[in-house]
Amino acid sequence: MTQLDLRPLSLGELFDRAFVLYRRHFWLFVGLTAVPGIFALVLTLAQQGLQWAGTPAPNGTGAAVEAPRLLAAVGFFAAIVVSAITYWVVYMIAFGATTFAVSEIYVGRAVTITQVFGRMRGRIGVLIVLLLLIGIRLGAIAFAGLFVTGLSIGIGASGSPVLGGLLALLFGTAAIAILVFLSLRYGVAVPALVIEGLSPTAAIRRSIELTDGRLGRVLLLVICATLITYAAVVLFQGPFIAGALMAGLETTPGFWLNILGAVTGTIGTTLTTPFLIIGLALIYYDARIREEGFDLELSLAALDR
Repeated sequence: MTQLDLRPLSLGELFDRAFVLYRRHFWLFVGLTAVPGIFALVLTLAQQGLQWAGTPAPNGTGAAVEAPRLLAAVGFFAAIVVSAITYWVVYMIAFGATTFAVSEIYVGRAVTITQVFGRMRGRIGVLIVLLLLIGIRLGAIAFAGLFVTGLSIGIGASGSPVLGGLLALLFGTAAIAILVFLSLRYGVAVPALVIEGLSPTAAIRRSIELTDGRLGRVLLLVICATLITYAAVVLFQGPFIAGALMAGLETTPGFWLNILGAVTGTIGTTLTTPFLIIGLALIYYDARIREEGFDLELSLAALDR
């Protein structure tokens, strides 16, 4: 078994190690993130179907065609809702599994996709609760921001458009800033839950503790991972989207080009998603190394129990 490297990492070393881990264990990490990618593809295809179902029927077809289209639209909308919920649940499981895989690799143990997901069975419930807790907190901030921004717009409509616009801009910007700040603070909650076996609430508190003074690192990682993901989407999906626009989105060739673009776009995101998860896991480890030193090795060894 190789020894864990307990040396604190600079920002450049952290990014380099994330790329090295991903490259050396490419099929493992892609296999783990392919599972939520499939659900994302189902969600995208359902959205495409909903858009097609909502397209007005050709002239002269009558209500006999519109009724089935309406039923199809309702069905596709339900599929979108179910797929979106399922996707986030599966994504959290894949997030935890990828984090666990990184910890196994760190201590020199070989691991397979089946083994990793098998070890996650006992943690699925707490991962879902963690997702709900974070979602409720961020959702409350988003709702409050929208509500206050709406009031500001109402003030502008009542006779003070300049004041209303300024207030809307101010509160909208403040709400976005708070959402970003909280999201960064919760960035290593999943690693804390998976590695330390904490409860969802304790994992959130632990994430806030470990990201204190390190929010800049988390932000740079998120920005870098986002740019990589969008670059992959443009590369994989862009040509098909351009072809669909040229053919016409309402035409049959345009529809199928959109479908092909959704498939290739999913491939692109699946290939790039592991980088963010690996990076967050490394930030978690680095924070613990700096704060607690060799205690981290004991926590990793506890995963065998």
